[in-house]
Amino acid sequence: MRFLLLFTLGWGQVNFTIEPIRYYTPEGQPYLELFIAIEGSSVTPSRRSDSLFAGEVLCQVLIKNLAEEPVYADKFVLTLGPWSDTLKETRSILYTDVRRLRLPTGFYTLEVTAQDKYQQPRPQSVQAITQFEIPSPLRGFGYSDLLIARRINLADSGPYRRHGLAIDPLLTGGVVVDPDTLALFGEVYHVDSLTQSPYFLRLRILDAQRATPIESLTVTRRPKKPTAFEAFAFTFPAHRLESGIYLLQVELCNNDGEVLAAWYRRLTLLSTREPLVEASEAEYDTQYGFPEKKLNDLLDAMGYLATPSEKSFLKTLSTSSEKKRFFVAFWKKRENKPGTPTFKEFLYRFEYAQQHFKSNLRPGYKTDRGRVFIQYGPPNDMQFWLNEPDKYPYIIWTYNQIGAQNNVIFVFYDPDLITNEFPLLHSNKIGELQNRNWRAFLLRARAASTGETEKYQRFGSGSTFLFRDDQTIGFTRDDR
Repeated sequence: MRFLLLFTLGWGQVNFTIEPIRYYTPEGQPYLELFIAIEGSSVTPSRRSDSLFAGEVLCQVLIKNLAEEPVYADKFVLTLGPWSDTLKETRSILYTDVRRLRLPTGFYTLEVTAQDKYQQPRPQSVQAITQFEIPSPLRGFGYSDLLIARRINLADSGPYRRHGLAIDPLLTGGVVVDPDTLALFGEVYHVDSLTQSPYFLRLRILDAQRATPIESLTVTRRPKKPTAFEAFAFTFPAHRLESGIYLLQVELCNNDGEVLAAWYRRLTLLSTREPLVEASEAEYDTQYGFPEKKLNDLLDAMGYLATPSEKSFLKTLSTSSEKKRFFVAFWKKRENKPGTPTFKEFLYRFEYAQQHFKSNLRPGYKTDRGRVFIQYGPPNDMQFWLNEPDKYPYIIWTYNQIGAQNNVIFVFYDPDLITNEFPLLHSNKIGELQNRNWRAFLLRARAASTGETEKYQRFGSGSTFLFRDDQTIGFTRDDR
């Protein structure tokens, strides 16, 4: 299995990934396990006295609260190796360090800086930054973040152990290339406060763009009586998935199959095993024939429908011939594919977005409303709330169904009252921006007195209000 590392900043610098995973103690107190994964082949080897080689990485961890005040800092050295030689093949191993932290409830920014001690001509610092939230203590049912792993089994030793399980974490920011088998680990707490009847856990893998489950990959655990704690692991054949963005959704169900709670983790999968589609420049000229400026705009908008590998390939296109061949292959691949718009439908959505959703800053297809319209099609209902005295203007789009998800809403609002941009504020669509406090964001008086709107916009997704794409999020039966 091959995999990608985030924060890879070029040859000669240490490559590493950080990932905070949140758990709870038996008393319901939240805590953080901070994973730092370093690619051994990116670190300079140094000969030891025993003729073997090793590398050393100087790490610095800094955590700041919402007011940007430091609340935790640490410096330490991670030793990698030993290695028998300096060949990259020998050193191509991920070395994982895990640190347990307890912080008060709140929203935090995490900065990790790494420096290869033996890098020549001089060590350079590489930094990774992310945001996370420490939730309130549990007062009933709850669940941990979901951890993606290469494998999970019963063993006495391993890179990471929890509750008798040896876990080999796959710390890549949720991006995996050509996987074979993947595993998912998580914990549930106080199921007995949610139901007194037998329950079971189920893993469903959903296509994030179409919100449809991959039925052949559903995994179900046996029913059991509710308890105060359960650690669980699922394994699934990821090699059967095409390139795409998926949601690994864990569902807690009663014996009748009713979903009592569900939470999920996003997975971006890149596959090089997919067959190539033959396409020629002449086919483009005959079937489409758009001028180059229009072609570039259409390719840009096609990124909303593209798989991760297609998006990566789009960035490499430089010549007109390459763009035309990609354009033809893109739509050939989608011919007669259920749940995928035809080119004719896509073109209608593009032209409509250009005409109705342009702002003073960008063309219509590049705005949030344009992106949603192109990706999901026309909504079944649009409600406009543009003149409420105490709120920013906002619009709510409702879709009766997107894929397998019913009653989907998108909330757009106008915080500057000038650009007509109407950025997306909230959606209940799985995989989209989740902002449970969106109504408070609309209140002008609150935003002016607290500065809350500006701060959360500046930080982007990652808190109780705005969720990161790769963060575990979910709902119970009562708060959907």
